[in-house]
Amino acid sequence: MASLNPEQKRAVCHTEGPMLVLAGPGSGKTTVITHRIKHLIMEKQVCESNILVITFTKAAANEMKSRFSMLMQRDTEVIFGTFHSVFFQILRQTLGYDAAVVIKETERYKLIRDLITKYQMHYDGQDAFAACILSELGLVKGKMLDIKTYCSRNMKQEDFRLIYTEYEKELRKRNLIDFDDMLVMCYRLLCSRQDILESLRNRFLYILIDEFQDINRIQYEIVRLLAGNHGNLFAVGDDDQSIYSFRGSDPGIMLGFAKDFPKAETVYLCRNYRCSYEIVKASKRLIENNQNRYEKQLLAASGQKNGTEGLHVITVDNPKEEYEDICNCMLEMKKQQISWKRMAVLYRTNTEPELLMKKLTEYNIPFQIKDGIPDLFQHFAVQDIMAYLKLAAGEKNRTFFLRILNKPDRCLPREIFWEEQTDWNRLYERLEKTPEALCQLELFKQNLDRLAGLRPYAAINYIRKGMGYDAYIREFALSRGIDAQEYLELFDTMMDMAKTCSTYQVWFRSVRQYQETVKEKNKLQAGSGDMVTLATMHGAKGLEFDRVWILNAAEGRTPHKKAVKEGKIEEERRMFYVAVTRARQELYIYVPKEIHKKPVGVSRFVTEMIKNGTD
Repeated sequence: MASLNPEQKRAVCHTEGPMLVLAGPGSGKTTVITHRIKHLIMEKQVCESNILVITFTKAAANEMKSRFSMLMQRDTEVIFGTFHSVFFQILRQTLGYDAAVVIKETERYKLIRDLITKYQMHYDGQDAFAACILSELGLVKGKMLDIKTYCSRNMKQEDFRLIYTEYEKELRKRNLIDFDDMLVMCYRLLCSRQDILESLRNRFLYILIDEFQDINRIQYEIVRLLAGNHGNLFAVGDDDQSIYSFRGSDPGIMLGFAKDFPKAETVYLCRNYRCSYEIVKASKRLIENNQNRYEKQLLAASGQKNGTEGLHVITVDNPKEEYEDICNCMLEMKKQQISWKRMAVLYRTNTEPELLMKKLTEYNIPFQIKDGIPDLFQHFAVQDIMAYLKLAAGEKNRTFFLRILNKPDRCLPREIFWEEQTDWNRLYERLEKTPEALCQLELFKQNLDRLAGLRPYAAINYIRKGMGYDAYIREFALSRGIDAQEYLELFDTMMDMAKTCSTYQVWFRSVRQYQETVKEKNKLQAGSGDMVTLATMHGAKGLEFDRVWILNAAEGRTPHKKAVKEGKIEEERRMFYVAVTRARQELYIYVPKEIHKKPVGVSRFVTEMIKNGTD
């Protein structure tokens, strides 16, 4: 207790009734939670099995339990678990459920793909798209939304409603549940069985929740039921770090805590023991631009220092210059005996580090990918363009022809492709009696012949503009109610990768090397060695590093171009705030003048951070 500051001590010594602990970055929230549990046991004689600690990930639960066991210097009977594990345990004990009733993830993906096929929905049926749909299914359940009025971000409203309904029917038919059902069923159980609810209330007399800002509506409603009349709910989190709305988390829940628990006390842990003075001050200037938040002091425990130590905003012409500078900076730090694992590069979306990975590999800088990098060449639209390039390079396999035959629409019949290896003369013969189709086939061949004489970069550009693939993808996206810009940016990245390739052979070899690198790096887990960490801003939450580089601090990237409404802008600002506060000592923010040869403006978040920088 002697090592705790006054705010931490107040939180630790709170015993009865609800408390909201607003814990800013690096403020020692885990220390507060573990010491409070010890205080309950040692000073208030609370039985260990009456204490429930809930976190959001299994790793966090294990870490918290380990930290507490070290503090007590023995094993503990305190219950540490995730929302899902705790609620499923309730279902197990009351309804006799076991692991066999939980549908496997591979089966969930297959079910979504099968439904898309069954109802002839023309969506990309690959795992990446299925993951988006499954995430939305969970969002609807987690936020307790009405499927009749919910508007999907990935499908037409009527299509998503059909998928949702049929997905639920199939689960019930198989007597299965998914992870989101664990919450739904637990909530319904506690609402309908007062005897079970009272038994659980008598068991869980003290409830502590970590990362409270990430809670969704149904999790919160279950916790409120369990807290009951005793109201011993100890909620620890930071509304300024609420960045998971796509999973259903809602900062409004935390902001409304005092309304739901009128007798709640609030304590602010505002001393940042992690970041340098200048980084703390800059992050404070940034986050204060959000209106929907608790006001906080946000102080640097390290004390004030002169100048702008620790914060560097660097303007570059383009990402290529950005990556070169980052690699040189890392190598210089390595010479100063700074280990790779103390460095991290953060970015808004997981498609951004494609070319950075290549540059790090060139410089022999080891790296690991926190969130996993999607293989660009597994995307269906990129595979379409690759099919064009393979045909231009002399490939004859029917599969490639059928893939892009009518992308864009040429009114060419698929039935003329009989043989595994296509023969142009036979195709012409089969279309002799249909002059219009024959003309289209001839134009198709002429375009492929033209592609054969181009370098890969120019060929991709010609496919997009000269052969109309960009127009096709825009129409494709419009018909499905989704944004075509994301597809177009994938093509821009693809073209950037092709710039240095003089022939198709070199290009295909480069693609194979890229895919092997992605596959290899995605196998590496965070913390598995002395390597630089690459992570999205989402994935970086909870981590900290001595040196942090933030990529592409430009409008349209961060905040993301999709963030239009003020609520979305505020979440984007919180995300940037999370990224900034991962840095202990040095933070490098890169502002490119152009991306994919298109001019971009400096991110408003950078401007907010550096204005009035002398305060």
